[in-house]
Amino acid sequence: HPDIAATLHALGQVSQEAGDLKQAKQLLDESLRIERSLHGDRDHPDIAATLHALGQVSQEAGDLKQAKQLLDESLRIERSLHGDRDHPDIA
Repeated sequence: HPDIAATLHALGQVSQEAGDLKQAKQLLDESLRIERSLHGDRDHPDIAATLHALGQVSQEAGDLKQAKQLLDESLRIERSLHGDRDHPDIA
């Protein structure tokens, strides 16, 4: 359910702020799994947001290669949704 995915995402961000990056990754991974099961292969803003959050967790954990992959995928989705026009999710 989308509400469960959203709550897992929020809990992941709280865990990140608390410094528990392992827990943050687990929660965000579960959120992403649910979002992908809900939206399939379609680009969706929730998927982009969770990929972005996972990218930030990976960056904070020092896994810069993984962070770049996640953030690149998030940006690709945002651009597919919003095009090249100025949008706060792309800025």
